[in-house]
Amino acid sequence: MMDGFCKVGRSDEAMELLNEAMEMGLAPNVVTFNTLLDGYAKEGRPLKGFGVLKLMKQRKCMPDYISYSTLLHGLLLWGKVLAGLRIFNEMDGSGLEADERLMNSLVRGLCRKSIKENDLVEVAYEVFEKMKKRGFVIEQSTYALVIQALWVAKKVDDAFINLHQMVRLGYIPRLITINNVIRALCVGGKVDEAFYVLVLMYENSKIPSRMSYDLLIHELNRQERTLGACNVYGAALVRGVVPHKKPRR
Repeated sequence: MMDGFCKVGRSDEAMELLNEAMEMGLAPNVVTFNTLLDGYAKEGRPLKGFGVLKLMKQRKCMPDYISYSTLLHGLLLWGKVLAGLRIFNEMDGSGLEADERLMNSLVRGLCRKSIKENDLVEVAYEVFEKMKKRGFVIEQSTYALVIQALWVAKKVDDAFINLHQMVRLGYIPRLITINNVIRALCVGGKVDEAFYVLVLMYENSKIPSRMSYDLLIHELNRQERTLGACNVYGAALVRGVVPHKKPRR
């Protein structure tokens, strides 16, 4: 009956039924609690899951992999990223590993939130590195958001390294991602690394935009590296791109 209530969006009634059963001395199992967690998640009320989790522990019914995964999925689905991080850490501390789909989702959520809360970049990057160590498949959109979060936080070297790894995995970054990394490198005076990003694009048959070339030529001019600026300008013309910036004479 509880399962039926949860399936039709009546999880509160299912909880009332559970409380009545416990008052009668019945001991619910982990499957019963997981049904409630799933019901609240589907209703868009995943935070209710914390109460269910607390009740499970009080009743000496320890949450299993499905309990944590269901709650984590619901929290991330409804944008409760920090609450999701809390559950992820608790799950990890219990010796249970979230799957790669959930970890991809968690990293993306943390990266989006880090644009306004800079201290979350480190947290997102830690989870991201855990994914690598576990050999999980990191989705293209996850890589792109990690790189964005890194350059926004002025962690340009890490952004550059991960762009390189992303391309080596066969992913082709969007031009906005490429240009943002090139811009961040140029602002930091790292024009050689910025030029290498251009080379990476050539190697993977991606034609950089006019802005990519303009950023490089501007920085090479600033550093009075006229020959380098001429080479970049010429490379652009060969590929049918006419930069706005020109080598300084």
